[in-house]
Amino acid sequence: MAGLMNCGDLTETLERHVQFGVPLSAAEQAHLQACPDCQADLAFLSDLQLALLEDVPEVTPPPGLRAAILAQAGAARPPLADPAVPAQPSARPTARPARRWWPAALSAAAVTGLLASLAFLTPSSGVAGVLPDPAVVVSTGRDVLVASNDQGGTLTVLRGDRVQASLTAGGTQTPWFTEGVRLGDRVFLADAANDRVLEVQTEPLQVRRSYAVPDGVAGLSAVSGPGGARVYFKGVRGEVGVLGGAQVTLAHEDGMPLADVMDGVLLLGGQLFVTHHLSGELCALNPDTLSVQRRVILGGMPVALEAYRGDLLVLDVNGRLLRVTPDGRVVRTWAVPGHPDKFSVNDTTAVLSDRAGMMTRVPLTGGPVSQVPMKHPMDVATLPDGTFAVADGGQGLRVLDSGLHTTLTLNAAGQSR
Repeated sequence: MAGLMNCGDLTETLERHVQFGVPLSAAEQAHLQACPDCQADLAFLSDLQLALLEDVPEVTPPPGLRAAILAQAGAARPPLADPAVPAQPSARPTARPARRWWPAALSAAAVTGLLASLAFLTPSSGVAGVLPDPAVVVSTGRDVLVASNDQGGTLTVLRGDRVQASLTAGGTQTPWFTEGVRLGDRVFLADAANDRVLEVQTEPLQVRRSYAVPDGVAGLSAVSGPGGARVYFKGVRGEVGVLGGAQVTLAHEDGMPLADVMDGVLLLGGQLFVTHHLSGELCALNPDTLSVQRRVILGGMPVALEAYRGDLLVLDVNGRLLRVTPDGRVVRTWAVPGHPDKFSVNDTTAVLSDRAGMMTRVPLTGGPVSQVPMKHPMDVATLPDGTFAVADGGQGLRVLDSGLHTTLTLNAAGQSR
Protein backbone atom coordinates (compact mmCIF):
# COMPACT_ATOMS: atom_id res chain seq x y z
CA MET A 1 0.00 0.00 0.00
CA ALA A 2 1.33 3.46 -0.91
CA GLY A 3 0.26 6.41 1.19
CA LEU A 4 -2.88 6.26 3.34
CA MET A 5 -5.25 4.73 0.78
CA ASN A 6 -5.88 1.01 0.55
CA CYS A 7 -5.14 -0.39 -2.92
CA GLY A 8 -8.10 -2.72 -2.73
CA ASP A 9 -10.41 0.26 -2.25
CA LEU A 10 -9.01 1.86 -5.42
CA THR A 11 -9.46 -1.18 -7.68
CA GLU A 12 -13.22 -0.75 -8.19
CA THR A 13 -12.79 3.01 -8.61
CA LEU A 14 -10.25 2.41 -11.39
CA GLU A 15 -12.70 0.11 -13.15
CA ARG A 16 -15.42 2.80 -13.03
CA HIS A 17 -12.85 5.40 -14.13
CA VAL A 18 -11.89 3.41 -17.24
CA GLN A 19 -15.36 2.14 -18.13
CA PHE A 20 -17.53 5.19 -17.38
CA GLY A 21 -15.09 8.10 -17.15
CA VAL A 22 -15.69 8.63 -13.41
CA PRO A 23 -13.01 11.15 -12.30
CA LEU A 24 -10.44 10.25 -9.64
CA SER A 25 -10.24 12.34 -6.49
CA ALA A 26 -7.04 14.17 -5.56
CA ALA A 27 -6.23 11.50 -2.96
CA GLU A 28 -6.81 8.71 -5.47
CA GLN A 29 -4.60 10.42 -8.05
CA ALA A 30 -1.85 10.89 -5.46
CA HIS A 31 -2.01 7.22 -4.49
CA LEU A 32 -1.95 6.17 -8.13
CA GLN A 33 1.19 8.20 -8.81
CA ALA A 34 3.01 6.51 -5.92
CA CYS A 35 1.78 2.92 -6.32
CA PRO A 36 3.27 0.73 -9.10
CA ASP A 37 0.69 -2.00 -8.49
CA CYS A 38 -2.25 0.35 -9.06
CA GLN A 39 -0.50 1.85 -12.08
CA ALA A 40 -0.20 -1.65 -13.53
CA ASP A 41 -3.90 -2.26 -12.83
CA LEU A 42 -4.87 0.97 -14.59
CA ALA A 43 -2.73 0.13 -17.62
CA PHE A 44 -4.27 -3.35 -17.79
CA LEU A 45 -7.83 -2.03 -17.52
CA SER A 46 -7.19 0.62 -20.18
CA ASP A 47 -5.76 -1.96 -22.60
CA LEU A 48 -8.67 -4.29 -21.90
CA GLN A 49 -11.22 -1.51 -22.44
CA LEU A 50 -9.66 -0.56 -25.78
CA ALA A 51 -9.67 -4.17 -26.90
CA LEU A 52 -13.30 -4.65 -25.92
CA LEU A 53 -14.30 -1.50 -27.79
CA GLU A 54 -12.78 -2.69 -31.05
CA ASP A 55 -15.44 -2.90 -33.75
CA VAL A 56 -15.68 -6.52 -34.88
CA PRO A 57 -17.91 -7.93 -37.62
CA GLU A 58 -20.76 -10.25 -36.80
CA VAL A 59 -19.61 -13.85 -37.20
CA THR A 60 -21.45 -17.03 -36.35
CA PRO A 61 -19.55 -18.73 -33.49
CA PRO A 62 -18.24 -22.21 -34.22
CA PRO A 63 -19.93 -25.13 -32.41
CA GLY A 64 -18.61 -25.83 -28.92
CA LEU A 65 -16.86 -22.42 -28.55
CA ARG A 66 -19.02 -21.28 -25.64
CA ALA A 67 -18.33 -24.44 -23.63
CA ALA A 68 -14.61 -24.18 -24.33
CA ILE A 69 -14.43 -20.56 -23.16
CA LEU A 70 -16.37 -21.23 -19.99
CA ALA A 71 -14.15 -24.21 -19.22
CA GLN A 72 -11.03 -22.11 -19.81
CA ALA A 73 -12.35 -19.30 -17.60
CA GLY A 74 -13.20 -21.79 -14.87
CA ALA A 75 -9.67 -23.14 -14.99
CA ALA A 76 -8.23 -19.63 -14.62
CA ARG A 77 -10.43 -18.72 -11.63
CA PRO A 78 -9.03 -19.78 -8.23
CA PRO A 79 -10.94 -22.78 -6.82
CA LEU A 80 -13.79 -22.06 -4.44
CA ALA A 81 -13.20 -22.98 -0.82
CA ASP A 82 -14.90 -26.13 0.49
CA PRO A 83 -17.14 -24.95 3.36
CA ALA A 84 -16.60 -28.32 5.07
CA VAL A 85 -12.84 -27.77 5.31
CA PRO A 86 -11.63 -25.22 7.87
CA ALA A 87 -9.69 -22.36 6.35
CA GLN A 88 -5.94 -22.51 6.87
CA PRO A 89 -4.18 -19.41 8.14
CA SER A 90 -1.94 -17.67 5.67
CA ALA A 91 1.75 -18.34 6.08
CA ARG A 92 2.46 -14.64 5.77
CA PRO A 93 0.01 -11.78 6.37
CA THR A 94 -0.67 -9.75 3.24
CA ALA A 95 -0.22 -6.02 3.21
CA ARG A 96 -3.49 -5.43 1.36
CA PRO A 97 -6.76 -7.19 0.55
CA ALA A 98 -6.92 -9.62 -2.35
CA ARG A 99 -7.74 -8.08 -5.70
CA ARG A 100 -10.43 -9.30 -8.01
CA TRP A 101 -9.41 -12.62 -9.52
CA TRP A 102 -9.37 -11.81 -13.19
CA PRO A 103 -6.66 -9.12 -13.50
CA ALA A 104 -4.20 -11.26 -11.51
CA ALA A 105 -5.14 -14.66 -12.88
CA LEU A 106 -5.29 -13.99 -16.63
CA SER A 107 -2.04 -13.73 -18.51
CA ALA A 108 -1.73 -11.40 -21.49
CA ALA A 109 -2.04 -14.36 -23.85
CA ALA A 110 -5.15 -15.59 -22.06
CA VAL A 111 -6.73 -12.13 -22.25
CA THR A 112 -5.96 -11.91 -25.96
CA GLY A 113 -7.49 -15.31 -26.58
CA LEU A 114 -10.55 -14.54 -24.47
CA LEU A 115 -11.14 -11.25 -26.28
CA ALA A 116 -10.89 -12.97 -29.64
CA SER A 117 -13.47 -15.50 -28.48
CA LEU A 118 -15.77 -12.78 -27.13
CA ALA A 119 -15.77 -11.20 -30.58
CA PHE A 120 -17.69 -14.25 -31.78
CA LEU A 121 -20.01 -14.41 -28.79
CA THR A 122 -20.99 -10.73 -28.71
CA PRO A 123 -22.81 -9.69 -31.89
CA SER A 124 -22.33 -6.11 -32.97
CA SER A 125 -25.26 -3.91 -32.01
CA GLY A 126 -26.83 -1.65 -34.58
CA VAL A 127 -24.95 1.56 -35.32
CA ALA A 128 -26.85 4.61 -34.19
CA GLY A 129 -28.49 5.29 -37.51
CA VAL A 130 -32.01 5.26 -36.09
CA LEU A 131 -32.11 8.75 -34.62
CA PRO A 132 -34.81 10.19 -36.89
CA ASP A 133 -35.04 13.67 -35.35
CA PRO A 134 -33.12 13.88 -32.05
CA ALA A 135 -34.50 16.60 -29.78
CA VAL A 136 -33.45 15.75 -26.20
CA VAL A 137 -30.34 13.99 -24.92
CA VAL A 138 -29.85 12.76 -21.34
CA SER A 139 -26.72 11.15 -19.89
CA THR A 140 -27.41 8.27 -17.51
CA GLY A 141 -23.72 7.81 -16.69
CA ARG A 142 -23.19 4.58 -18.57
CA ASP A 143 -25.53 5.30 -21.48
CA VAL A 144 -27.16 8.15 -23.35
CA LEU A 145 -30.91 8.38 -23.90
CA VAL A 146 -32.01 10.25 -27.03
CA ALA A 147 -35.64 11.31 -27.49
CA SER A 148 -36.71 12.10 -31.06
CA ASN A 149 -39.51 14.34 -32.30
CA ASP A 150 -40.57 11.94 -35.03
CA GLN A 151 -44.07 10.58 -35.63
CA GLY A 152 -43.63 7.73 -33.14
CA GLY A 153 -41.68 9.61 -30.48
CA THR A 154 -38.68 7.29 -30.73
CA LEU A 155 -36.56 6.74 -27.60
CA THR A 156 -33.08 5.31 -28.18
CA VAL A 157 -30.46 4.15 -25.68
CA LEU A 158 -26.87 4.44 -26.89
CA ARG A 159 -23.71 3.03 -25.40
CA GLY A 160 -20.72 4.44 -27.18
CA ASP A 161 -21.64 4.30 -30.87
CA ARG A 162 -24.07 1.39 -30.50
CA VAL A 163 -27.81 1.22 -30.11
CA GLN A 164 -28.67 -0.81 -27.01
CA ALA A 165 -32.45 -0.49 -27.28
CA SER A 166 -35.17 1.54 -28.99
CA LEU A 167 -38.93 1.99 -28.63
CA THR A 168 -41.67 4.39 -29.73
CA ALA A 169 -43.52 6.33 -27.04
CA GLY A 170 -46.40 7.30 -29.33
CA GLY A 171 -48.99 9.88 -28.33
CA THR A 172 -52.20 11.49 -29.50
CA GLN A 173 -50.08 14.19 -31.14
CA THR A 174 -46.64 13.89 -32.68
CA PRO A 175 -44.38 14.15 -29.60
CA TRP A 176 -42.47 17.37 -28.98
CA PHE A 177 -39.83 16.57 -26.39
CA THR A 178 -38.41 19.69 -24.78
CA GLU A 179 -36.30 18.49 -21.86
CA GLY A 180 -35.13 15.44 -19.94
CA VAL A 181 -33.76 14.91 -16.43
CA ARG A 182 -32.27 11.91 -14.69
CA LEU A 183 -33.30 10.69 -11.25
CA GLY A 184 -31.50 7.52 -10.15
CA ASP A 185 -32.22 4.81 -12.70
CA ARG A 186 -35.08 6.77 -14.28
CA VAL A 187 -35.26 9.51 -16.90
CA PHE A 188 -38.17 11.95 -17.03
CA LEU A 189 -38.99 13.42 -20.44
CA ALA A 190 -41.17 16.46 -21.04
CA ASP A 191 -43.51 16.05 -24.04
CA ALA A 192 -45.14 19.45 -24.58
CA ALA A 193 -47.31 18.33 -27.50
CA ASN A 194 -49.08 15.66 -25.45
CA ASP A 195 -49.21 17.56 -22.13
CA ARG A 196 -47.28 14.87 -20.29
CA VAL A 197 -44.05 13.78 -18.66
CA LEU A 198 -42.85 10.25 -19.36
CA GLU A 199 -41.03 8.26 -16.68
CA VAL A 200 -38.58 6.05 -18.57
CA GLN A 201 -36.47 3.14 -17.37
CA THR A 202 -33.40 2.71 -19.55
CA GLU A 203 -32.27 -0.80 -18.62
CA PRO A 204 -34.32 -2.51 -19.88
CA LEU A 205 -35.81 0.32 -21.89
CA GLN A 206 -39.48 0.88 -21.12
CA VAL A 207 -41.93 3.68 -20.32
CA ARG A 208 -42.97 3.11 -16.71
CA ARG A 209 -45.54 5.88 -16.32
CA SER A 210 -47.04 8.93 -17.99
CA TYR A 211 -47.86 12.02 -15.88
CA ALA A 212 -50.45 14.47 -17.18
CA VAL A 213 -49.33 18.11 -16.92
CA PRO A 214 -52.01 20.77 -17.49
CA ASP A 215 -51.44 22.67 -20.74
CA GLY A 216 -48.01 21.16 -21.32
CA VAL A 217 -44.63 21.29 -19.60
CA ALA A 218 -41.88 23.82 -20.30
CA GLY A 219 -39.21 22.85 -17.76
CA LEU A 220 -38.15 20.02 -15.44
CA SER A 221 -35.87 19.44 -12.46
CA ALA A 222 -35.30 16.28 -10.43
CA VAL A 223 -33.91 15.92 -6.93
CA SER A 224 -33.42 13.14 -4.41
CA GLY A 225 -32.78 13.94 -0.75
CA PRO A 226 -33.99 13.55 2.83
CA GLY A 227 -37.47 14.62 1.75
CA GLY A 228 -37.57 11.89 -0.89
CA ALA A 229 -37.39 11.98 -4.68
CA ARG A 230 -39.24 14.75 -6.49
CA VAL A 231 -39.58 15.95 -10.05
CA TYR A 232 -40.59 19.59 -10.34
CA PHE A 233 -42.13 21.03 -13.50
CA LYS A 234 -42.95 24.43 -14.97
CA GLY A 235 -46.14 24.44 -17.04
CA VAL A 236 -46.66 26.29 -20.29
CA ARG A 237 -49.26 28.65 -18.78
CA GLY A 238 -47.27 29.42 -15.64
CA GLU A 239 -47.99 26.54 -13.28
CA VAL A 240 -45.23 25.13 -11.06
CA GLY A 241 -45.65 21.79 -9.33
CA VAL A 242 -44.41 18.36 -8.35
CA LEU A 243 -45.23 15.41 -10.56
CA GLY A 244 -48.02 13.51 -8.87
CA GLY A 245 -48.32 16.21 -6.17
CA ALA A 246 -49.12 19.83 -5.42
CA GLN A 247 -48.92 22.71 -7.86
CA VAL A 248 -49.28 26.48 -7.80
CA THR A 249 -49.73 29.14 -10.48
CA LEU A 250 -46.70 31.37 -10.90
CA ALA A 251 -48.31 33.41 -13.67
CA HIS A 252 -51.36 33.36 -15.92
CA GLU A 253 -50.47 33.10 -19.60
CA ASP A 254 -52.40 32.32 -22.77
CA GLY A 255 -49.98 29.61 -23.86
CA MET A 256 -47.44 29.65 -26.65
CA PRO A 257 -46.39 27.80 -29.80
CA LEU A 258 -44.51 24.56 -29.27
CA ALA A 259 -41.30 26.07 -30.62
CA ASP A 260 -41.41 28.69 -27.82
CA VAL A 261 -42.01 26.22 -24.95
CA MET A 262 -38.94 26.72 -22.75
CA ASP A 263 -38.19 27.59 -19.13
CA GLY A 264 -35.70 26.52 -16.49
CA VAL A 265 -36.33 24.78 -13.15
CA LEU A 266 -33.57 24.10 -10.61
CA LEU A 267 -33.37 23.21 -6.92
CA LEU A 268 -30.34 24.87 -5.34
CA GLY A 269 -29.45 25.63 -1.73
CA GLY A 270 -32.89 24.78 -0.40
CA GLN A 271 -34.69 27.00 -2.92
CA LEU A 272 -36.56 26.09 -6.08
CA PHE A 273 -35.62 28.50 -8.86
CA VAL A 274 -37.86 28.92 -11.89
CA THR A 275 -37.50 31.19 -14.90
CA HIS A 276 -40.51 32.90 -16.41
CA HIS A 277 -39.16 33.99 -19.76
CA LEU A 278 -42.26 35.93 -20.87
CA SER A 279 -41.76 38.43 -18.01
CA GLY A 280 -37.95 38.24 -17.71
CA GLU A 281 -38.17 36.94 -14.13
CA LEU A 282 -36.24 34.50 -12.01
CA CYS A 283 -38.46 33.31 -9.16
CA ALA A 284 -37.34 31.60 -5.93
CA LEU A 285 -39.92 29.28 -4.36
CA ASN A 286 -40.13 27.24 -1.18
CA PRO A 287 -39.64 23.68 -2.52
CA ASP A 288 -42.12 22.23 0.01
CA THR A 289 -44.98 24.72 -0.08
CA LEU A 290 -44.22 26.14 -3.56
CA SER A 291 -44.86 29.63 -2.20
CA VAL A 292 -42.98 32.40 -4.02
CA GLN A 293 -40.25 33.84 -1.79
CA ARG A 294 -38.63 36.26 -4.19
CA ARG A 295 -38.90 37.53 -7.75
CA VAL A 296 -35.79 38.88 -9.47
CA ILE A 297 -36.24 40.91 -12.65
CA LEU A 298 -33.41 39.94 -14.98
CA GLY A 299 -34.96 41.37 -18.12
CA GLY A 300 -34.64 39.72 -21.48
CA MET A 301 -36.03 36.18 -21.75
CA PRO A 302 -34.36 33.79 -19.26
CA VAL A 303 -35.07 30.20 -20.36
CA ALA A 304 -32.61 27.75 -18.75
CA LEU A 305 -30.74 27.20 -15.47
CA GLU A 306 -27.65 25.30 -14.35
CA ALA A 307 -25.81 25.16 -11.03
CA TYR A 308 -22.22 26.40 -10.99
CA ARG A 309 -20.01 26.58 -7.89
CA GLY A 310 -22.83 27.47 -5.53
CA ASP A 311 -24.42 30.01 -7.89
CA LEU A 312 -26.91 29.90 -10.75
CA LEU A 313 -26.08 30.19 -14.41
CA VAL A 314 -29.06 31.69 -16.23
CA LEU A 315 -29.33 31.56 -20.01
CA ASP A 316 -31.19 34.41 -21.70
CA VAL A 317 -32.41 33.52 -25.18
CA ASN A 318 -31.76 37.13 -26.21
CA GLY A 319 -28.00 36.54 -26.03
CA ARG A 320 -26.76 36.57 -22.43
CA LEU A 321 -25.39 34.10 -19.92
CA LEU A 322 -25.64 35.36 -16.34
CA ARG A 323 -24.04 34.20 -13.12
CA VAL A 324 -26.51 34.90 -10.32
CA THR A 325 -26.08 34.30 -6.58
CA PRO A 326 -28.86 32.45 -4.71
CA ASP A 327 -30.00 35.77 -3.21
CA GLY A 328 -30.55 37.20 -6.70
CA ARG A 329 -27.44 39.30 -7.38
CA VAL A 330 -26.00 39.22 -10.92
CA VAL A 331 -22.23 38.93 -10.47
CA ARG A 332 -21.17 38.31 -14.07
CA THR A 333 -22.61 38.57 -17.56
CA TRP A 334 -21.32 37.02 -20.78
CA ALA A 335 -22.63 38.34 -24.08
CA VAL A 336 -23.24 35.50 -26.54
CA PRO A 337 -24.18 35.68 -30.23
CA GLY A 338 -27.54 34.50 -31.53
CA HIS A 339 -30.47 33.13 -29.55
CA PRO A 340 -29.35 30.02 -27.61
CA ASP A 341 -32.06 28.29 -25.56
CA LYS A 342 -30.32 25.22 -24.07
CA PHE A 343 -26.98 24.77 -22.37
CA SER A 344 -24.89 22.43 -20.27
CA VAL A 345 -21.85 22.90 -18.04
CA ASN A 346 -18.77 20.95 -17.04
CA ASP A 347 -16.28 22.24 -14.47
CA THR A 348 -14.88 25.04 -16.62
CA THR A 349 -17.03 25.45 -19.71
CA ALA A 350 -20.62 26.18 -20.69
CA VAL A 351 -21.77 24.96 -24.11
CA LEU A 352 -24.91 26.58 -25.55
CA SER A 353 -27.14 25.31 -28.36
CA ASP A 354 -28.95 27.62 -30.76
CA ARG A 355 -31.59 25.99 -32.96
CA ALA A 356 -30.72 28.43 -35.73
CA GLY A 357 -27.57 26.36 -36.28
CA MET A 358 -24.81 27.30 -33.86
CA MET A 359 -23.00 25.91 -30.81
CA THR A 360 -21.37 28.44 -28.50
CA ARG A 361 -18.56 27.85 -26.01
CA VAL A 362 -18.30 30.11 -22.96
CA PRO A 363 -15.13 29.57 -20.87
CA LEU A 364 -16.35 30.25 -17.34
CA THR A 365 -12.89 30.83 -15.88
CA GLY A 366 -11.75 33.30 -18.54
CA GLY A 367 -11.13 33.50 -22.26
CA PRO A 368 -13.03 34.42 -25.42
CA VAL A 369 -16.46 33.10 -26.42
CA SER A 370 -16.26 30.90 -29.54
CA GLN A 371 -18.71 29.18 -31.90
CA VAL A 372 -18.99 26.35 -34.41
CA PRO A 373 -21.84 25.87 -36.92
CA MET A 374 -24.21 22.93 -36.76
CA LYS A 375 -27.37 21.97 -38.61
CA HIS A 376 -30.17 22.25 -36.03
CA PRO A 377 -28.93 21.71 -32.45
CA MET A 378 -31.89 21.08 -30.13
CA ASP A 379 -30.26 20.02 -26.85
CA VAL A 380 -26.90 19.47 -25.18
CA ALA A 381 -25.85 17.34 -22.18
CA THR A 382 -22.57 16.92 -20.33
CA LEU A 383 -21.16 13.39 -20.33
CA PRO A 384 -19.19 11.88 -17.41
CA ASP A 385 -15.83 12.56 -19.07
CA GLY A 386 -16.62 16.28 -19.48
CA THR A 387 -17.47 16.12 -23.18
CA PHE A 388 -20.84 17.26 -24.55
CA ALA A 389 -23.48 15.26 -26.41
CA VAL A 390 -25.55 17.34 -28.83
CA ALA A 391 -28.92 16.35 -30.31
CA ASP A 392 -28.65 17.80 -33.81
CA GLY A 393 -32.23 17.79 -35.11
CA GLY A 394 -32.65 15.77 -38.30
CA GLN A 395 -28.93 14.94 -38.36
CA GLY A 396 -28.07 12.69 -35.43
CA LEU A 397 -25.96 12.87 -32.28
CA ARG A 398 -22.59 14.57 -31.99
CA VAL A 399 -20.07 14.46 -29.19
CA LEU A 400 -17.98 17.61 -28.73
CA ASP A 401 -14.96 18.18 -26.53
CA SER A 402 -14.59 21.34 -24.44
CA GLY A 403 -13.09 23.13 -27.45
CA LEU A 404 -16.18 22.32 -29.59
CA HIS A 405 -14.25 19.83 -31.71
CA THR A 406 -16.42 16.95 -32.90
CA THR A 407 -15.06 13.63 -31.62
CA LEU A 408 -17.95 11.42 -32.71
CA THR A 409 -20.89 11.72 -35.08
CA LEU A 410 -23.77 9.24 -35.15
CA ASN A 411 -26.31 9.69 -37.90
CA ALA A 412 -28.24 7.89 -40.62
CA ALA A 413 -24.96 6.93 -42.28
CA GLY A 414 -23.59 5.43 -39.06
CA GLN A 415 -20.40 6.50 -37.33
CA SER A 416 -18.83 9.11 -39.59
CA ARG A 417 -15.94 10.08 -37.38
